[in-house]
Amino acid sequence: MPINRRTALGLGCACLALQGAVARAADWPNRNIRIVVPFAAGGPVDQLARVMALKLQPLLGQPVVVENRGGAATIIGWEAVAKSPADGYILLMAGISGRSILPSVATINYDPAKDLVAVTRVANSPNIFVVPAGKGPQNLKDWVAYAKTRPGRLNMGLAAPGTLTQFAGTLLQRNAGISLTEIPYKGGAPTVNALLAGEVDCMIADLGAVLPQIQSGKLTALATADRRRSPFLPQVPTLGELGLPDIDGVNVFGLYAPARTPAEVVDRIAKASAEILKQQEVRDIFAKQGMTAESSTPDEFEALNRSHTERWAPIARASGVRIN
Repeated sequence: MPINRRTALGLGCACLALQGAVARAADWPNRNIRIVVPFAAGGPVDQLARVMALKLQPLLGQPVVVENRGGAATIIGWEAVAKSPADGYILLMAGISGRSILPSVATINYDPAKDLVAVTRVANSPNIFVVPAGKGPQNLKDWVAYAKTRPGRLNMGLAAPGTLTQFAGTLLQRNAGISLTEIPYKGGAPTVNALLAGEVDCMIADLGAVLPQIQSGKLTALATADRRRSPFLPQVPTLGELGLPDIDGVNVFGLYAPARTPAEVVDRIAKASAEILKQQEVRDIFAKQGMTAESSTPDEFEALNRSHTERWAPIARASGVRIN
């Protein structure tokens, strides 16, 4: 079939763009790489990012720095990366719920499934229900009974609205027949501080955010919001063991990049991350935070994002929760 001038020009432009992308990928990296964290500094996701940044630097041959962009239920951080150049010099370290749940409850100016690419899983951490040690009931049965006599008067801290921790809390309230007032914060560390200071009465958090306080006796873990006990707190029962329906509430954290980041760059980051996550030193650091190191290929992480969306997006929509 004959090719007209316009078609030929279009093909030529496409070839030049492809050649440019290949050249950029071959030259990558030649300057600093940023990992954006959509939470305040000091929380578990921030700590994951800082470990990965430190370990990626010698493997990639360039400085890797962490930039905290907390606020707006993590939307600020996600949007910053989604709208950045797809050149491999900006990444996002975030929980998978930012892609699978957040679009169902918030108005956002980007499409996380189209504007970002999944790079690799980094770690898993179960959700756990905690209260201040020595304040109020110290077992789940008595705490639920206590909450039932105070509908709306007890506060639940939210590390990030629109994430899995919030909807694990939504299911807990629904299943237990209680009503809590939810108070949002800009990350795990500020929420834990609020709980310790008595600003809130309880929280569901990923274990990494609260494990040190549980181990030091400052917080009491009442139940694991998962289908199985955590290996880090084997003495803490699941909700199902205590008579409430289990919640499949495992937080998954990983790296994302702007869509159209060269595949060669994405693969290189994923492979470097897999090498890091095999290191016993790194696995031990994660374990101290209640997290299990686990890598994946980009395709595997993409498939996990899709299945997580199928599981939790309907629950988020049905909850009626909206984040302004």
